[in-house]
Amino acid sequence: MDSKKYRKYKFYSFLTLLTVFVLYIFFFYFITNDFNKEKKLALKTISINLLTSVHPELSWNFKPVKSKIVIQPGEVKTVEYIVENLDKEASTGIATFAYYPKKFGDYISKINCFCYDAQTLKPNEKSKFILVILVDPEVTKDSKTKNIKEATIQFTFFDYNKYKEEKS
Repeated sequence: MDSKKYRKYKFYSFLTLLTVFVLYIFFFYFITNDFNKEKKLALKTISINLLTSVHPELSWNFKPVKSKIVIQPGEVKTVEYIVENLDKEASTGIATFAYYPKKFGDYISKINCFCYDAQTLKPNEKSKFILVILVDPEVTKDSKTKNIKEATIQFTFFDYNKYKEEKS
């Protein structure tokens, strides 16, 4: 009888170990699978087209150094723009911006931006303006933005004095 109890005990021990092993394998698989999904999302890159324009009342030339950048969500990126006053007089401009797709803009943080600050350039002066942005990694989790592979940021410069007059 002791032999039967021992075999029964051995069998239940084996079943318990087998169950623990199977649960461990499933648990490990799902944890690893979720980790790989997160890793794939982190490796996703987004191509951003940089568009610029200048209102006709402002005699400036305004262009990005590179017309397209590639950014990985979570990465801080510095973007350079070249601005030149083509007029024979000093002038002051102010920039606004827009995003496309619009929802993408919810995930962009401008760490440093020349926008919304009046910028004055002397006659024929050329300057470099810097934009530092961060694309929030959450962009890869939002159902409206997770499939975005390409986006656009557009800056437009306006004559600051005329802008100020219209605001008054």
